[in-house]
Amino acid sequence: MNHRFIERLLSQGVSLAGEGGYPVVSALSRQYRDEYEEIERSVVSDIRSSHARDPKYDFTRPSDSEILTSFGVAVDDYPACHVTPTIGHVEVLPVDSKDLHSALSVEEFVAGRLREAGRQVMLCESRPIHALYGTLMWLWVQDPRDSHNRAAGFGGRDENSFGQGDLIWTVLPDDFGSPRHATRRASALRQHLDSLPRSTDELLWLFDYWTSHSQGLLQYLWAHREVDIVRGRRLIEILGPERVVEILGFLAGDYWGRYLGWPDLVSWLEIDGRVEGVEFVEVKSSSDKLSEDQRDWIAGNAEFLQLSFKIAKVHRAQQLVRP
Repeated sequence: MNHRFIERLLSQGVSLAGEGGYPVVSALSRQYRDEYEEIERSVVSDIRSSHARDPKYDFTRPSDSEILTSFGVAVDDYPACHVTPTIGHVEVLPVDSKDLHSALSVEEFVAGRLREAGRQVMLCESRPIHALYGTLMWLWVQDPRDSHNRAAGFGGRDENSFGQGDLIWTVLPDDFGSPRHATRRASALRQHLDSLPRSTDELLWLFDYWTSHSQGLLQYLWAHREVDIVRGRRLIEILGPERVVEILGFLAGDYWGRYLGWPDLVSWLEIDGRVEGVEFVEVKSSSDKLSEDQRDWIAGNAEFLQLSFKIAKVHRAQQLVRP
């Protein structure tokens, strides 16, 4: 506000300096009080208009705590020693540890604690889910009978790009990933999902067989890396075919609206060769907040999938400063 008041004074030829050359803006604001208050009202009006157009704070937005409570999401606490300053990503140590060389990301820290408790853990997030979708859904997505298909060229994903030159070429429907795509091809979608094997061994075989056929779609989805394909395949063994088919149907209904926000870890027990107690775990450090994608995933999971899910909160119990 002061800069507007100063500009007004200068335009009127008023000197801003008093005796000795020191600025006297504060005194001038009292001397020219009417003009100062007029500018003050104008600034407040501008701020209110700006907030109405683009609110800086939305107090109607539910807090993380309200989101977790409303969907019944449990939060497990993991006290840790946080290493500061943060370089790249948050690193932590067990409480009372001083060994900076053994510092871990919060995801690796929680994974280690789960393993100590006798559980199996796999890093997950979203890309193994994309690999699962791209491999098992390519025949529906790229169905040659779909009149909406068109050639799609996109930039190479890495130095070993699948395609010719600098572009990768594949076939995609013009409404791929939208709810309209699923609605338009609802009958074919149901037939495709029904045709997928409900035996784990058979679905694994089909996944392996289709991996090479689905490379164009996998590249398009950025799900072509071997590590993501291997983890996507492992999800079939962990979740079982019925759960996998449910996830595929969920994604097909609105791929671009549901492909992000998947939890960091998947954890399970192995008892006599059987997988039991599967849980998805989102890891958060002390100051981390849920992203919009994660909020949407929590809501979508509660409505459609009901996958067992919890938050692992790594609290700052201690702090260790890097030398």
